[in-house]
Amino acid sequence: MGLKKQNGFAMTDAVISVVVLTIFATIIVTISYNIYVQANFIKRNNTATNYIVDLFEYAKTIDLSDVNYATLAAHFSGDNDITVANTDNGTTGKKYTMIIEVQNTNEFVKQIDATVRYKLAGKTKSINMSTLINK
Repeated sequence: MGLKKQNGFAMTDAVISVVVLTIFATIIVTISYNIYVQANFIKRNNTATNYIVDLFEYAKTIDLSDVNYATLAAHFSGDNDITVANTDNGTTGKKYTMIIEVQNTNEFVKQIDATVRYKLAGKTKSINMSTLINK
């Protein structure tokens, strides 16, 4: 009979198994990285939202005449994770950058526009919110 007996793995079997293993390892690493980025996005987005809500709640507790950039920025002076600015210069400071703009609508109402910006996975993300404060 002209049949050959094969013992062990051939070189092609080893190459195919390495390629399959590499493909599966790449897929697992990619999925793990995406889960990590998404979890950090949720955490950082929640923190940024909390900064804005804290700003709005603080603004509602003070007198309307004291609602200005300086007073609102001073509220965050002890926090080492956030940089406060009154103009959007496009940069991100510490972990978070908050841009606060106060507009006098009339003598009884002020509008506060707040934007919090942060970096995640090499990209800059931002959250914008506005509220009206009245007497």
